[in-house]
Amino acid sequence: MQRDNDIHLKQEYGDLILIKAVGFSMWPFLKTGERVVVKKVAAGSLRVGDIILYRAENQIVCHRLVKIIKNKGGCLLYARGDNNLSSGEPVAEELLVGKVTGVLRNGHIISLAGRRSNFVNQLIVVVGPLFGIGSRIIKRALHKT
Repeated sequence: MQRDNDIHLKQEYGDLILIKAVGFSMWPFLKTGERVVVKKVAAGSLRVGDIILYRAENQIVCHRLVKIIKNKGGCLLYARGDNNLSSGEPVAEELLVGKVTGVLRNGHIISLAGRRSNFVNQLIVVVGPLFGIGSRIIKRALHKT
């Protein structure tokens, strides 16, 4: 069963994975057909705002990290698509595949490393739900005409 936020066509290169995005859950940041570069990382190195790849219900999902709860046994991650209104779904540490470090768009790799990207990623955690509300309003308006 393929969901809106499925990711497929996986290629591995050492600790890097190249995956093609399918769906609209990360729109407008990620668009269907774009490829993401994923680096295998430990959950402890992640920050709120990072885009992560994880396993969920026999599929691989690419969503933004919106919350981290650290405890003695490790950490529990919460991830949400930029185009979703939810508070995020829990992701157990062992389901983490890696962190998105770049996006292949129009033949160029856009790096998600550095201060600027970190700031933008954290900002999107806050304003991301507004994109979800906006896209739903637009979709409803288009379907009424």
